[in-house]
Amino acid sequence: MTPDPRYAALLGDWSGDEELFPTAWTSAGSARALTVEPGPDGILIDYVELQDAGHLLAHAVIVDTGFWWFDSYGFVPETPGTALWDGDTLVLDRRSARGRTVMRLRRDGERLEVALDTAVPADADPAPLVRGTYDRQGA
Repeated sequence: MTPDPRYAALLGDWSGDEELFPTAWTSAGSARALTVEPGPDGILIDYVELQDAGHLLAHAVIVDTGFWWFDSYGFVPETPGTALWDGDTLVLDRRSARGRTVMRLRRDGERLEVALDTAVPADADPAPLVRGTYDRQGA
């Protein structure tokens, strides 16, 4: 299967300011780095969140319409989430016994906009977790 050509617009090294909202697992803070690389039939996302209180490292795998998220908190996905396009926005939606997260990535020129919402429990109204705008590095 050929990857969706819209993935190519997201590829690159991105850095910028990101607002982190407090949750049951994290405190408010900021993040700085995001890398999006080609993957088999999709893309791979490496995410680094640095805070005074610690950091989160994450790796996302997007293949066709499937989405898997692995992070340094140690929770392994029980089932894949979905990776679907809403116009020019990639929407990554996953659910687990811990809740639901919806991540949106949209390219705007040489910037990448990221919004992540979470709901605990999964059927609750989603609340903001991350809002970020990243600039392409090495462009």
